[in-house]
Amino acid sequence: MRNILSVEKIEKYYGNKDNVTKAIDNISFKVDEGEFVGIMGPSGSGKTTLLNCISTID
Repeated sequence: MRNILSVEKIEKYYGNKDNVTKAIDNISFKVDEGEFVGIMGPSGSGKTTLLNCISTID
């Protein structure tokens, strides 16, 4: 199948040099044509941050 989305080694940090919070740590995955993907996790785990990074909002 054809790969329609590829995400490799995404990391996202918030804060400043004295107080850094790692929101996303080395996330990689691929989505093939025809696949359905669900992103699940507890509140505050980085789901929306990941989607914002993928869509280039953040």
